[in-house]
Amino acid sequence: MVPGPGASVSLLPKTGDQRILQIAHNHPRFHSGGTELTALALHHEARRRGLDSWYLGALDNSQILPNGGTNMIALSADSREAALATDRFSRFHLMQQDYFGFLREFRGYLEMIRPDVVHMHHILNFGLEALYVIRSALPDARIVFTLHDFYLICANNGQLYKHDRNERCPGPTLVECLKCFPQHSPNEFAMRASGVTHALSLCDALISPSHFLKSKFDQYLATNQEIMVVENGYLGADVPPATGPEREARAVTFGYFGNISAVKGLGDLLDAADSLLERGAEDFRIAVHGAQLFEDKNLLDRMERAKTTLGKRIRFFGQYKPEDMNSHMEDIDCLVFPSVWWENAPLVIYEALYHRRQVVSYPHGGAPEILARYGAGVIARHSDPASLADAMAIILRDPSLVQTSLTAPIPGRRDLFDNCYRIYAGKQG
Repeated sequence: MVPGPGASVSLLPKTGDQRILQIAHNHPRFHSGGTELTALALHHEARRRGLDSWYLGALDNSQILPNGGTNMIALSADSREAALATDRFSRFHLMQQDYFGFLREFRGYLEMIRPDVVHMHHILNFGLEALYVIRSALPDARIVFTLHDFYLICANNGQLYKHDRNERCPGPTLVECLKCFPQHSPNEFAMRASGVTHALSLCDALISPSHFLKSKFDQYLATNQEIMVVENGYLGADVPPATGPEREARAVTFGYFGNISAVKGLGDLLDAADSLLERGAEDFRIAVHGAQLFEDKNLLDRMERAKTTLGKRIRFFGQYKPEDMNSHMEDIDCLVFPSVWWENAPLVIYEALYHRRQVVSYPHGGAPEILARYGAGVIARHSDPASLADAMAIILRDPSLVQTSLTAPIPGRRDLFDNCYRIYAGKQG
């Protein structure tokens, strides 16, 4: 059902409903990041409603080897979920350089599917060129783009984070960008920003999952377009909120969920736990769920030291699947979100709030915005391990704080789809 290079394109008949195509830079089967999970949740919700929906991801050659003679890979029996293989994407220039392979097959796919709405969730792997291909192949289609992170304004992994100095970047000014990329000229940064702005001008609507991310784009990228805020919300299974764990005495169990990486802040959490012990606080446990996507020896060594300093108070459970979140939430009292970069709308916070778990968080990024909206959260005064320990100590002194009474219901994937569908129809989100 998916065309290979040189294949004659057979147009798929339409049912009369809007045909919707979700595009993300990967697929949760290979990388379960928030962007991919959001795009797939929209696709699955559309299919649940009987709508004509498709999902297209992209995979690099470290994840899968394509079939001979084509970059296209079907990921579901009905081919409604598929991916294009790529190995020629330039991260700095946001450029897909495989014009005669990847982009040609991408155009053939668009001409076969002929969606009325293309909702693009990331430019990675596809490149800015993809927006031009969409507009050229589908002149009447409505293009919606969700800004899930800062990749369009930050060439340093889209995180606005200075890894060599372990500090957040206040914004992508030319001076700061040249510190991270001294090998690139000022003109290259100007051309990158110009390319992003022109490509986004092809879109009919821009979405941000948080006001925090929207403010960054409004400040640092002159799109001359309104960016609508649509919360991603809770995208998990339709299950009752998790019950509380059976705790011994007043031992509070803190949970960490996410990739094991320096910017996710696990090292800060381990330092904060050591600090609590030094202060004489002993009635706590820490459950760490997640695995490293890329090996970081320093972080691995830090985790080994934690097994010595914290002993039975800490357990590393390894990688988990999104569908396992409900059972994992049952085993914790409180989520700790120690991410050190500007995460704008972390799905794990919505997971915790849906399951009525308290959240301890740093004061930067989009986490405080979410927590304030629903009347929850214990926010550290500063973004450092000592302040994180102070916030965790508040919970330890009064364990009743793990019981959260939300001021509003947590939106789910049905709400997300309803809001996006209004935008697909050309209405305000």
